[in-house]
Amino acid sequence: MERRSLELIERQIFSLFQKRNSPRILTREVFDSSSEFANADIVRAFEDLEKKWRLVIRYTRDGNDWLSLTPAGASYAGVSMGDEHAEAALPHPPKSSTSPPEAF
Repeated sequence: MERRSLELIERQIFSLFQKRNSPRILTREVFDSSSEFANADIVRAFEDLEKKWRLVIRYTRDGNDWLSLTPAGASYAGVSMGDEHAEAALPHPPKSSTSPPEAF
């Protein structure tokens, strides 16, 4: 996927956070907000924002798939975190850095 398209999708995701004025949205809302991009491209944008930039966290709670801003993401989007979302938006370390190496 070309970087320009990825950046366009990422801007659209942050625009949705701003419109909702919420640090957390259902991923379904992101998919439903645009027929311009394929769902796979939107997922690539989620992964880029989460793994490379650490601006969002994607997680499942009570059967719903959520996208939540990290404190840095909230600052970037200009959205208040609010006390109820502060704990949920703490970035988690990559799994590989918390697991001991496997024995051969």
